[in-house]
Amino acid sequence: MPFNSLYFVIFLLAVLLVYHAALADWSWRKLFLLAASWLFYATWSPRFLLLLIATTAIDYQLARRIYHVRWGAADPAPAAGRRRARWLLVLSLTINLGVLAFFKYGEFLYRTAAALSPLPPVPRLLSIVVPLGISFYTFHSISYVIDTYRGVRPPSGSFTDFALYVAFFPQLVAGPITRWNFFGPQLERERRVEPAGIEAALFLLAVGFLKKVVCADSLGGFVDEVYADPTGTSQVEAWVALYAYAFQIYFDFSGYTDIATGAALLLGFRLPENFRHPYLAESPREFWRRWHISLSTWLRDYLYVPLGGSRRGPARNVMSLMITMLLGGLWHGAAWAFVLWGGYHGVLLAAHRLVSARASGAPPRTPAWLRRAVTFHLVALGWVLFRAGSVATAAAVLRQLWSGQPLPRPFPLGIVALVLLGAATHGLSLRRDLLELWRRVPLALQGAAYGLVIVLVGVFSAESGRFIYFAF
Repeated sequence: MPFNSLYFVIFLLAVLLVYHAALADWSWRKLFLLAASWLFYATWSPRFLLLLIATTAIDYQLARRIYHVRWGAADPAPAAGRRRARWLLVLSLTINLGVLAFFKYGEFLYRTAAALSPLPPVPRLLSIVVPLGISFYTFHSISYVIDTYRGVRPPSGSFTDFALYVAFFPQLVAGPITRWNFFGPQLERERRVEPAGIEAALFLLAVGFLKKVVCADSLGGFVDEVYADPTGTSQVEAWVALYAYAFQIYFDFSGYTDIATGAALLLGFRLPENFRHPYLAESPREFWRRWHISLSTWLRDYLYVPLGGSRRGPARNVMSLMITMLLGGLWHGAAWAFVLWGGYHGVLLAAHRLVSARASGAPPRTPAWLRRAVTFHLVALGWVLFRAGSVATAAAVLRQLWSGQPLPRPFPLGIVALVLLGAATHGLSLRRDLLELWRRVPLALQGAAYGLVIVLVGVFSAESGRFIYFAF
């Protein structure tokens, strides 16, 4: 049930009707939301719904046991309690990462091993389809168990609450990755939807649908043509595709996030911020503070910092950055192009960290616009690896940037216009809050604009493709 479909709109309206009008008790409303979330997932992967429920139940019990032996009743042997809690944590991590590795990386690892030594053909067991959203809901559960072990927040005493945290349908398939200490308190008392929340939700839904259905998919058609035949692409088209994909993936993923956030607001829930105008970043480090914020902070807190972070000297810091970004790249997909993409960003982050350390305290010598332009182009070049899917295709596209043939076809003016629209919205948001500007628009014009959005989405939705991050 894709977000960019009529089926999801009908599903969301039905859920809102029952949730707000037919159920009064908060416990029943949460149970209904859990059932609706599992139904939403079943429309995608009915056979993998049991896997989602099973891993949820296992982590629920393990987290409760971890908290009891480490932070619960007085223990005459606290060291023994910590050791036991640590083993239970390892068990949970082994189950979660084992399931993720089997479904997402089993075939990739087997083919990699087969390239080094002769092996039989890939077993059918490893060729199984990857369960939808497994990377996201696995990270939800892992953070919950680790935070329980650390004593950040007690685990839930209600399986319904924990299961809803994992499976909440607006963010189940592609995030944002939510922490229990952010979402858990929202489950403790009934959620109420205020008029300002409805206004913000409708704005986010409209903007999200426009970003995906009109902007991202229009850019995606051109990008697909270039990447399908890089050697037949002119130099101009290769450069346009470079910029087009940078804004396609931004429109696509931030559009999904806007729809997810808007749907959650209509139910009275908040989701964490996931994008903060990333192409305004003035450095690689700032880019990751603006792009897919829920993933970058997750990797920071549960991987980079435990590896040593910046606390153990420059060499350890570089190593921690590289491991974090390499694994972050692999998280996105079982292909060497994703690993190289992660390594590329690791090199950018490490280089920026070393340069910043040497220039500590000194004012920047370059203007902000130039730092933004350089950072954007470094990120856009990295997106070539991300989009290509293979190292060979990425190399072919990069070659066309510098040595492609003259433009044999009409200039892609519409694609450039959409790229400029993305740049313009970034520039406008640098000075003004777009939602605040929207609230100043007369209601009649707002209604006309919403009507136009419905028409545009209706026209373009038939050709709308799958969200990019649904593949992860």
